[in-house]
Amino acid sequence: MRFTDATGRWKPIRYDAPLPVAGGQVLEWLSDDFNAASVDNNRWDVSGSPSVSSSELTLSTGQALLSKQYFQPPCLVEVVATMTARASSDDFRLGFYTDDNNLVEWRAAGTNANNMDMLLRAGGVSQDITGQFVNAANNAYRLASIYVGIGEALWAYRAVGGLVTRNEVYRLVEQGIPDGPFRVRLAGLAGTSTLRVHRVQAYQLADMIPVGALGHHVDGMAIPVRVTNGPWVGSPSSAGLTTMGSSVDTFTSLAAGAVGTGSNRSFFTEHCHIQAHFMGDQPFTWWVEAQADGTNWQVVDYGASVDATTDAVVRYFGRSVILQLHGGRPVRVKVRNNGTAAGTFRGTLIATSL
Repeated sequence: MRFTDATGRWKPIRYDAPLPVAGGQVLEWLSDDFNAASVDNNRWDVSGSPSVSSSELTLSTGQALLSKQYFQPPCLVEVVATMTARASSDDFRLGFYTDDNNLVEWRAAGTNANNMDMLLRAGGVSQDITGQFVNAANNAYRLASIYVGIGEALWAYRAVGGLVTRNEVYRLVEQGIPDGPFRVRLAGLAGTSTLRVHRVQAYQLADMIPVGALGHHVDGMAIPVRVTNGPWVGSPSSAGLTTMGSSVDTFTSLAAGAVGTGSNRSFFTEHCHIQAHFMGDQPFTWWVEAQADGTNWQVVDYGASVDATTDAVVRYFGRSVILQLHGGRPVRVKVRNNGTAAGTFRGTLIATSL
């Protein structure tokens, strides 16, 4: 599966991408926990002289970080941050910002530490909500999130490390949303207080996040999950093995020049991936056969063993490519002893349903 990135180019989904707090499939991401001695200039364009110490970024008035990486909706930014104090002149920002001065941001402004502003500007037109109670406090870290999707934007603000579900979604906008491309902005625009950021993460997403992932609830809605420690395969409808399995054929005292034929192996009724592994104490030729029509056998891969004896591994080995075969047709391995004496050989078939 492929999706466009922030520049409009087609790109594949990355299998090793992290999973955001709010869920969603990740194409690209930006992550910084500020554990170096200074701001990483490879990630950020820096204004002023913000400080970094003890895995924390400190921003005062006139100081800002603007990511060099761009993001296109759907995208998500998550920032763990706090204000040290609040003053009437404060204007500190967290969120998405475009080079043409459009934005979707959280703003710390005013003297009430409990409140944050939710800012939206597209095409020079602002739709702001100010003084929203988010139960924040000075010097208490919270997670500020903004999700910009295709036709909606969500602001969320919640406690860090709490054992409660994310239920503090404060705004949902479904029109007049800027279309990017966005950069992540952390900025002190005005005021006497300081903003401290412990971690910032931003994600270019390949799909839209269901509204419940940021706190909304819909009966019967799907929940994004990630499966770990298992193959990315479905359960086979009729299987000789589980979703992943193997079979072994051993040929003992196989004479020089003789051919050993393994048993017919039937795995899945679905299509499946097959790979064969071979070992022996004499050099050998190997091949994998599959039934083309339910009766006649056809060679689907072939090769010669590799000599590993020079590295004190007294074995010859071989390995087939990964084959995609019709799961309803039997497969088998064959080995020919190319040595000068009788030998022992083993052929292993590994199968995974698709």
